[in-house]
Amino acid sequence: MLSFHVASTLVQALLGDIDDDTKLQRYATMATAGAGTALVANIAVGALSDRTRSRFGRRNPWILTGGIGTAAAITGLSFTRDFPVLVALWVLLQVSLNAIVAPLAAVMPDRVPSASRGRVSSWIGVGQLLGSSLAAVVAGALVAVPAQGLRWIGVLAALGGLLLFFAAPDRPSTDAAVEDFSPRAFLRTLLPPRDADFLWALFGRLLVLLGLNLVLVFQLYVLTDHLGLSDARAGSVIGIAGVVTAVGAGTAVAVCGPLSDRVGRRKVFVVGSAAAVAAAVLPLAFAPSLWAFFAFAVIGALAYGCFIAVDQVVVVEVLPDREHRAKNLGILNIANTVPQVVAPMAAVAVVPAFGYQGLFLTAAVLSAVGGLFILPIRRVP
Repeated sequence: MLSFHVASTLVQALLGDIDDDTKLQRYATMATAGAGTALVANIAVGALSDRTRSRFGRRNPWILTGGIGTAAAITGLSFTRDFPVLVALWVLLQVSLNAIVAPLAAVMPDRVPSASRGRVSSWIGVGQLLGSSLAAVVAGALVAVPAQGLRWIGVLAALGGLLLFFAAPDRPSTDAAVEDFSPRAFLRTLLPPRDADFLWALFGRLLVLLGLNLVLVFQLYVLTDHLGLSDARAGSVIGIAGVVTAVGAGTAVAVCGPLSDRVGRRKVFVVGSAAAVAAAVLPLAFAPSLWAFFAFAVIGALAYGCFIAVDQVVVVEVLPDREHRAKNLGILNIANTVPQVVAPMAAVAVVPAFGYQGLFLTAAVLSAVGGLFILPIRRVP
């Protein structure tokens, strides 16, 4: 998470260095190509992971390979200013990243009983938040020298793959039964299950994260183009906001996951945090200023921390079967990748017509509606 989020911000800065007038459109193109690739890769790698039989288990070999590939792609971004090559490397990055993400998501349902998933989800959330929050600090420090930052930050992804492979070994899967392979049967397995709870969870998460991404994916441009800060000042603000996010979201993650285990309820935490995400965006819409950005950072961090801690349990508990966990979690991960596609496209369409205020209001509505989508789920209290 740390290496990917740093790379995302540094690529935006690199595009600004190459051509400031086309940076928004070019980043939208890269994000769309990459996220479209991630959408397919996440489901396909998840399905392949479910079918993997090795003495190292089903998940760990993919995670190690994906970490090495992610490191190579991020490093490669630092050595070119040619836009088609940048797009190709970004696509490779997304394939490699999803070779980590899809199998990693299945580790919790594979190894953790239901009664402990809130607590374990909180620890997973701490890792995600530390990665993304520290990324803001690191990216803020490197935003003035994006090529140099990209040159070494990808190594962390390889180290992450090595860490999980050796420190958390999986059970061998060589003796597990596997379905006969045929292209048609494999393609059928990539389809989402016909399960109402599964679909409510999918679209609820998608809308909440889309609302949040409409702000986060362009936070550098929000600070420079909307609030009028210089690149250097914006980098400092992003770094400070990263610390605020780490503290706020980390606190919420640590509290909400175990608390949901204790009270035996999940939906109230998810719906409440989605509403808080919507509320966090509103100050930016009606009082565009630096204090509004920090208000978004504080409230949004608390809300996001609670959301990821408990919604992660919700999506695990609506899985309809055991044999296709990674594939179905890959489909649910559409809710993480589609916002990366839609957010840049929405910004390009909305900002010229309605300004950043229109973008922020859209983000608030989407987050609130996404929370309501969780209410009809039956298998989760």
